[in-house]
Amino acid sequence: MDGSSGRSTYSSPATAAAPLTFSFWDADFLDAFSQFSLHQRLLLLVGAIAFIATNVTFFRLASVLGREKPGEKSPRPKPSSKHPTHLLVVLGSGGHTAEMLNILQQTPFLPIQFTYRTYVVSSGDGLSAQKAADFEIELIDQLKTEGIQGAHEGYDIVTVHRARRVHQGILTAPFSTVQCLWDCVKVLRGTHPDLKSHHGLYPDLILTNGPGTGVCVVLAATLLIFLGLSGPPASSSDAEDQPYPGSGQMRTIFIESWARVKTLSLSGKILKPFVDRFLVQWPPLVQSEGSRVEYIGPLVT
Repeated sequence: MDGSSGRSTYSSPATAAAPLTFSFWDADFLDAFSQFSLHQRLLLLVGAIAFIATNVTFFRLASVLGREKPGEKSPRPKPSSKHPTHLLVVLGSGGHTAEMLNILQQTPFLPIQFTYRTYVVSSGDGLSAQKAADFEIELIDQLKTEGIQGAHEGYDIVTVHRARRVHQGILTAPFSTVQCLWDCVKVLRGTHPDLKSHHGLYPDLILTNGPGTGVCVVLAATLLIFLGLSGPPASSSDAEDQPYPGSGQMRTIFIESWARVKTLSLSGKILKPFVDRFLVQWPPLVQSEGSRVEYIGPLVT
């Protein structure tokens, strides 16, 4: 009420000025975006791309690590020249090679179950390479003793850069590890110069028991599967020569060393989330490491 004129200064709600509000969704996006400086636009764009890339990478990696185990509805054909199988074995200096070859010796008819075998050794480990060659000779001799003729002799021994040398400095170790990883990618893709078979098969199964090279092999396999680079070789037009669709999937098995009773090795701790099966040879490790770890008894005799 205006005291001098006696008139009311109250304004009705209909005539009162509406408060100024701003809603992002009511505004034109381009106009709102144009209000930012160039630096702010770039930061916003980079942030959006990083957010999308992170989410895509996470879900793709989750699908790779959580892929289903081979089903029983489509049994694999008997290994043969038309349906080859490929085993990749990682050997390491010291007791790793002796343990792995001891385990493989207990596998009956190994050259028949896996028509191609690839042994991966580190540079400077000529002893493991020689042991692998001697092991293959013994395998073929055993099959001939059993009266099995025409045994498959398709195997390769491949040398890759050592992931980390003994007493190597921490500053140079990443470079040698990257070299090893790249060599492992070439081995898995069949392009490494040491490969003589030229069968063009991704491994069906990868076995490792703890050497540092095994870490690089498994991570390289995970990377290739992530990128969709796995599976059977290119098929021919002949229906009878069609490859088994479940081949070349690079399934991985990590076998913890027999010497590890209560704690995992460093390689085991790194690879436990990445491998398809994680086997230990002592019961205490199952109790301390959880459900991802399997105890199936001693594998070394």
